[in-house]
Amino acid sequence: MSTAVPDQKVRIVSSTAVKPSSPTPTHRRTLNLSLLDQLFPAGWSHSLLFYARPGGGGESLSSRMRASLCETLTDFYPLAGRLRGSARIDCNDEGAYWVEARADLPLADVLARPDGTLLAQFLPSSHPETSLLAALGCLLIVQITTFTCGGVAVATCGSHKLLDGSSLAFFLRSWSARSAGRFEGGRPPPPRFLGDSLVGPKEVPFMLSDYAGMESCATRRFVFHGSKISALRAEAVHSARPGESTRFTRVELVLALIVRCALSASRSVTGSSRHPTLLRQMVNLRNRLSPALRDNDVVGNLAFGINILYENSESTFHELVSNIRREMISFTKGAQASGSDSGELMSIACGSIGTAGDFFGKWKEESRFYRCSSLCGFRLYEVDFGSGKPAWLTSLSLAKNFVYMVDAKGGDGIDAWVTLDRRDMVVFERDEELLTYAAPNPGVVHHVMHHSRF
Repeated sequence: MSTAVPDQKVRIVSSTAVKPSSPTPTHRRTLNLSLLDQLFPAGWSHSLLFYARPGGGGESLSSRMRASLCETLTDFYPLAGRLRGSARIDCNDEGAYWVEARADLPLADVLARPDGTLLAQFLPSSHPETSLLAALGCLLIVQITTFTCGGVAVATCGSHKLLDGSSLAFFLRSWSARSAGRFEGGRPPPPRFLGDSLVGPKEVPFMLSDYAGMESCATRRFVFHGSKISALRAEAVHSARPGESTRFTRVELVLALIVRCALSASRSVTGSSRHPTLLRQMVNLRNRLSPALRDNDVVGNLAFGINILYENSESTFHELVSNIRREMISFTKGAQASGSDSGELMSIACGSIGTAGDFFGKWKEESRFYRCSSLCGFRLYEVDFGSGKPAWLTSLSLAKNFVYMVDAKGGDGIDAWVTLDRRDMVVFERDEELLTYAAPNPGVVHHVMHHSRF
């Protein structure tokens, strides 16, 4: 099939199901999901990787990737199944969905000034032909887009009912290793699907996704280079009180600055400082349980949101980052104490949801709700399908008051995608404190030309 709309630069040219190369055994035909899987909405976990002029051409790469995906799905068999309700996957080998597309522009044009609206066209979940697949229970869609220059975009949309950021990264590394032939002569360690073995599904009366809101929003990209993050860390450490933890992560430092500037923008627009704020940050549970779980073989939602409450919207940068660090320490201690006790983990999960529900019930329209998710540290720049590592990669959410972070190309910096109310964004993107540390949407063409090995 071939489709296009006037405002789009990308057109789908073919689509088909891709099934596992070997049938799933009968005893694996059902995967019951956990409470943490259940709490995630039935949306997509995205990744978008760009490759410049793959050896042998885009069509050769696409053919190799498709064949290796069939083999990879034999191990990641639930991704070829269908979601039934909110807590069960029927591993029936109906297949993942494979989409091939063409872009009527060169890759360099995309990377000169990355734009969220254009980037969304490389995601299969944005097209009418594929956007309804989630409602039909499909768990994985892949879109391969070839540019006029021969470059390729690889977009992966995996159901958030099964894949958190760590799981998606593990899948991509496994699939790319097969495509590149790095598993020749031996079978890779199979993934472990925890399902309901850790925490069984429950009836939950409240879902944070109810507050996702996407009306009248604007999305912008800001790059925080490693040297600027170091300067932020120095400022936070200098302001620390005796006895306070100063082991701030990159994500915590960048998030605190973004939230501070977003709150300042909101005050400027509304003229009111009465903005009680809930910040919800997603964290990886794997290394916070006791015993810890490895990132490289466990598949499932082992990410969880911690709540940071601010009743004073005029908090300083130090107050914001210190509160984030304090809540992270407290949450980690609780998770480690619970170990593999499903009752304790259930208590932590429901307690967090209840805190958010109480907050919204108390403050209603006076409140501000910000969310952050991060793919930093998941080694996505190592995803090599056999023709080199990504020239650039990203992932973004267009939900209101959302901050999405990925590792910046070629260093220890962070690419941050920030989505705010349009009126707030006008003020936010001009904030002098923000611009001291962040570069607004710099181009990445230099990396394509000089750092890719194609």
